[in-house]
Amino acid sequence: MFDKTLRFEGGPNWHHFNIYTDSWLVAVLLVAALFVAIVLASAICYYVTRALMLMIVGRFARREQYKWLRAAERHKVFHRLAPLVPAAIVYAAAPLLTGLTFPLIAVLGRPLAILAACYMVYTLLRTALAFLNSVGERYSHYPSASQRPIKSFLQITTIVLYVIALIAVISVLLQRSPAYFLTGVSAMTALLIIIFRDTLFGFVASIQLAAYDMLRVGDWIEVPGFVADGTVIDIALNTIKVQNFDNSIVMLPSYVLLTNSVKNWRGMTESGGRRVRHAIHFDAGTICFPDEALLNRLHGDVDMSLTSRVPGDTQRRTNLGLYRLYLTNWLRDHPAVRRDMPLVIRQLQSSQPVVALEIYLYVNETNWELYETLQSDMLDHAYGVVPLFGLRCWQPE
Repeated sequence: MFDKTLRFEGGPNWHHFNIYTDSWLVAVLLVAALFVAIVLASAICYYVTRALMLMIVGRFARREQYKWLRAAERHKVFHRLAPLVPAAIVYAAAPLLTGLTFPLIAVLGRPLAILAACYMVYTLLRTALAFLNSVGERYSHYPSASQRPIKSFLQITTIVLYVIALIAVISVLLQRSPAYFLTGVSAMTALLIIIFRDTLFGFVASIQLAAYDMLRVGDWIEVPGFVADGTVIDIALNTIKVQNFDNSIVMLPSYVLLTNSVKNWRGMTESGGRRVRHAIHFDAGTICFPDEALLNRLHGDVDMSLTSRVPGDTQRRTNLGLYRLYLTNWLRDHPAVRRDMPLVIRQLQSSQPVVALEIYLYVNETNWELYETLQSDMLDHAYGVVPLFGLRCWQPE
């Protein structure tokens, strides 16, 4: 039945083990023993390798200079790498099954080797992806992580790994060289460019955004036409996630920031000074030269010493001029106003019988809520002293 021989052939460089038997039972026991030996060897090597690897890695990970090992541990990089050992054992033992003269068993040798090879590719891919995740986590703890995000580059690497794994699996299944498939891929370059158009645009945009430091996580940006006015919370390969101030989320394609006008408020935050710009409109009929009664009333109601800092006769200044001098010096003495940045109160042109004064200054508060409160307090005072100078704000009839 077995040609009176149960024969093991492991290939041209293997020794031949010839076992002669006419007993079905003996043949089955021998084949079963071979399978059990392969399974036991795989299991023992897996657990021993995994235990030794985790013990060594755990010992080094406790050291301060090996923080990246702790990140790799958290993402189970070495847990995913351990199954590579039993897969390699099964792949190496598959030729033994091919050399058997036992019915049907010899046919299982090559499919088992192919499955083991595919599983090794899968194991390496899972390990590489876990390692990339650990790299992203470890990099996020560096101060430059928000300035130079690498998420898009990690995503590109992930795509490359998937492509390499796919080519490797197809090469194993069809038993062809990977170069054969790479040649086919080069012929399909035009089609691939069409399929991965957004990915390629996003990759190029990510490189430019990172190279020129145009965008960081945490930046406040405005993108007209895309209803984007908020904080950048994520920068990926194809998309940029923005959380608006109403807590809505806007997803923008990466290349939009290169092809459209984008306002980034990072410069305001880094400078520590946020602009206040507001125009107050006055009725032109209330502007006049102050008389003694108005000056006496001003001396009693406001600090007129603020107007005397600028040389000149106050009698020759209009009530609007006194108001402008008073407000300029009052704002200059305000503790929240940046003295190293422009502070101007100027007149604006108007086609109506209205005189407009524009307040232009910078305050040292960049937080939105505190800034709005501070700005409102300043403007409240600016409007509140208008009647004291004999002026009236213009209101359309």
